[in-house]
Amino acid sequence: MRVWCLVLLVGLGALAGPQLRVDQPVYDFGQVTEGYVVKHTFLITNVGDAPARFTYPPITSCGCTTVPLPKQELAPGESMELPVLFDSSGYGGKEVTETVTLYLEGESPLRLVLQGFVEPAGEHQRPASTLFYSYYILVDVRAPEAFARGHLLGAVNIPLAELPKLMTRLPEGARAVPIFVYDETGQGASQGVGVLVEGGFYFARSLAGGLSGWWQGYGDLFWLGEPPTGLGAPEEGERAVSSGRLARDYLLLLDLRPAEEFAQGHLPGAVNVEPEALPRWVWGLPLPEALPPGVKLTVWCLDEDGEVAARVAGSLQAAGLPAYAVVGGLNQWRELYGQDLFWRP
Repeated sequence: MRVWCLVLLVGLGALAGPQLRVDQPVYDFGQVTEGYVVKHTFLITNVGDAPARFTYPPITSCGCTTVPLPKQELAPGESMELPVLFDSSGYGGKEVTETVTLYLEGESPLRLVLQGFVEPAGEHQRPASTLFYSYYILVDVRAPEAFARGHLLGAVNIPLAELPKLMTRLPEGARAVPIFVYDETGQGASQGVGVLVEGGFYFARSLAGGLSGWWQGYGDLFWLGEPPTGLGAPEEGERAVSSGRLARDYLLLLDLRPAEEFAQGHLPGAVNVEPEALPRWVWGLPLPEALPPGVKLTVWCLDEDGEVAARVAGSLQAAGLPAYAVVGGLNQWRELYGQDLFWRP
């Protein structure tokens, strides 16, 4: 076990002036998997008898650590919390010591330290940011009976007639992610997109041609249930994207948590699957070599801490599927992005 030397340099006046005290000036985060974002808050208190004025923004030892300075001055007896984020991406296999330096008017700098070991991530592990920046919500605006008979994998059902009222079911964070809307032909989906955009979901787009267009291009690819019938001719309305836009980066989110935890909050479109049921659930998923040109499926495995999800993703990769687990699981997701994208009862 490596022994760390802790150094805190704080200029203190001999008899008077600002004097800063830091609870735990060196934070040892232990061992994390590469891609995990370490989040820590330092508590800084001015125990002197004069104001402590910060002259510059915090200087970090590398670009991977970000620190917003909440105050420019601390009065005597006043405290502030200083949040620090350290992204361990690219540090696999390394012992890390990163510093954050605060500069004070007329005083020596204050240096804070984050340290620990970053173990290399497996091929089946990815940072939460990878999922966050590729995530979308797929909305089926057909009638519930049609949705129950069959729908695209990962779609959520909000019937068109009820969309003005039920779009409040969408989490607040959905306003900042793409929303793809489909129906039978694309006509109703275009109307639905208009409703969503008017409601502040500005990244909503309809699937051009609806299921009719999808079926012409891809057949039953990524379809769950009975094949649709009587779809009608495809139509392309305003704010539409091609079926290929969805197919080229298709996501399937498998939430491996117990059903009661899943019911308390989950990402829209995630499918709740107990790990024991996975073999019979994923056996029909196409392998990459069986997909049409330009089509890609990515399977994400989710749980609270990423441990079970990592084992499952590793097994799925061994079977030929492009599967990944979020490093740190949904706990890490909440640390970084909160729960604004969680669908809750």
